[in-house]
Amino acid sequence: MRVAYALWYFGSVLFNSVSWAEIDRLRERCGQCSQRSLEAAAQDFAGVFAESFESLVLARVFAVLPLKVLPTREHAFALQFAEAGASLSPDTPVLTLLGTRGREAAWNSRDASQGHLAIPLLDQRFVQGIPMISKLLADLDVDLRGLDLGQPIITRQMLGGRNGTFYVADAQTACDDQSRFIIPARDFVAAQKVRTVFGMGGAYIDGTLIVCILFTREELDRATVDHYPSLISNFKMVTSKVQVAGAIFDASA
Repeated sequence: MRVAYALWYFGSVLFNSVSWAEIDRLRERCGQCSQRSLEAAAQDFAGVFAESFESLVLARVFAVLPLKVLPTREHAFALQFAEAGASLSPDTPVLTLLGTRGREAAWNSRDASQGHLAIPLLDQRFVQGIPMISKLLADLDVDLRGLDLGQPIITRQMLGGRNGTFYVADAQTACDDQSRFIIPARDFVAAQKVRTVFGMGGAYIDGTLIVCILFTREELDRATVDHYPSLISNFKMVTSKVQVAGAIFDASA
């Protein structure tokens, strides 16, 4: 059975004032993430940020996985999320929620996710219709045209070991070139006083993309945000064996 998480303890550090010694401590914490499954490790990784930063509202960890490897519930969710009449193949890439920690009890279990459990990346047009996902993939240097051609979701640059950074300076005002809010959940943004949203992404050796997204109450400039993306490398190192072994989801689920 899954653990029912209570409200998570939030730390006393601010993203804006973190020291390099504290970054090193975060790296150590990343090295202690569970090696039972990628899901269990992702829960721990999200918890590293929740336990450390007082301004954190929500931390979420996703992997882009082919539809064929998803458990029954996630598979059904992806099919329902897709447009009516859309054709999904076993290899359709799906942005799959693996870990979550936040200020509301419902945000501490991925089973409680109402809208983000498994988002199919059907094609370029479909992804561009979801402003936050479109910017996330663009910031991570994913060529969306590849979705229409059935090409791998990850870029050659990230396969070379480099990490990518997702950055929304102010969720309250940031819009895309179609004047759509990049963070569309306006009630969430207002109620939680969300300001900067940022994330880090990297790829395993087989091209599987792993992403962590952080919603904060701080206004962070890009130079400050750039202190953190290397932490995804620490996460990849500690989880590389379970990822290669295909231990994606927790067997205790």
